[in-house]
Amino acid sequence: MTIWTKKHTTFSVQNRLTPTARELWQWLLDEIPEGSSEIIDLRDFNKWVKKTRGFPHDPKTVKSAAKQLRDAGVLIHPKSYTAYVWRWTLKSINLLLFPISRPTKKKSALAPQIPDLDPSNPESPVDEAITTTTVLEDSETDDFTQKLDACKKAGIYYEPKDAKFLRSFSLQEVLKAILYFLFNRDGVRKPEGWFKVCLEDNWAAKEEERHQHRLQWSTQGLFDAIRHCNNMIGAI
Repeated sequence: MTIWTKKHTTFSVQNRLTPTARELWQWLLDEIPEGSSEIIDLRDFNKWVKKTRGFPHDPKTVKSAAKQLRDAGVLIHPKSYTAYVWRWTLKSINLLLFPISRPTKKKSALAPQIPDLDPSNPESPVDEAITTTTVLEDSETDDFTQKLDACKKAGIYYEPKDAKFLRSFSLQEVLKAILYFLFNRDGVRKPEGWFKVCLEDNWAAKEEERHQHRLQWSTQGLFDAIRHCNNMIGAI
């Protein structure tokens, strides 16, 4: 089993992985050691989702999440047996973040001159990569703390160890979900569980979309709906 780390979160954000794709990746880390190739049934993932939160994802959503992981290079050497059963190799997060470049053939015996590279400069590309990663990790830690604080102020209390799922969402996504929670909190008995599902299923965005549809609805729409229902009743 491979543990989900800040590196995985960094790669997810950089490649705009959807919440379902991140969730599938986390599940795969428990099923396949990084660098290994195994046969996986996506229906097993959906069974785990149903057991965890009470209801599964739409099958199309699961297949789309798997495709996104393939496109991002997380799952390589794919071989399909059915629409749900695949053989994959789960690529190492270190190779995803710092891919190994293959050496090129030398064109001449003379060492090429590299512009703007001072041999006396103590900094190297490796140091720069490490520094960049460190800055990203520090930024993500501050971001995670802001999310926890915002949840706490809204009456949603998580211990840091129980709130790791927040790392899969941007601060803006979390804040929008909190606003949605505050407008609906009267009917919520268990805020922590409710909020987690709200984020994973993107309820806030769906409600915003429904609101836009309602704004566009008119009296003419009412008459059209009545006429449509009457026509259907007459056809039965």
